[in-house]
Amino acid sequence: QTTNALATSTGTMARLDAWERFALLSAAFCHDMDKMGVSEEFLSKAGDSTHGGYKDLVFRDPLQEKHHALRAFGIMADRDIRTLDGVSSAKYYQFRSSVSKIILATDMTHHSEYISRLEEFAAHRGEDPAVEMSKQLAMELMVKCADVSNVIK
Repeated sequence: QTTNALATSTGTMARLDAWERFALLSAAFCHDMDKMGVSEEFLSKAGDSTHGGYKDLVFRDPLQEKHHALRAFGIMADRDIRTLDGVSSAKYYQFRSSVSKIILATDMTHHSEYISRLEEFAAHRGEDPAVEMSKQLAMELMVKCADVSNVIK
């Protein structure tokens, strides 16, 4: 809801093609998929015992968000669901890359990088009001803002 409201009110949704809108809304829907309800700090302290060694494979960076993206595409590829059947390889990898980047943007360890990117865009926009934010960055920021603002709802 929040992602759609932000993307619509800012004009971002109108700039996106159908696949980009699908990527944005899929990422918004899946960004906390299979969330364990514990912090990255807890997972790093838990060591290998968390999920029977599965932690090292998925949370190496540590990124719970990587797990959310993997789960989302595991479900989309399920033979009973087949969300992306018939999609060309090029379109599939473009979609997967976009969704994964959007989900990974919700990782708070990279929050300051996104603030810097937003400040840099604002500076460029101040110099030239015609400058538009890249659609990928805009989608990442929409889901990131929706995720961070969730606690105030």
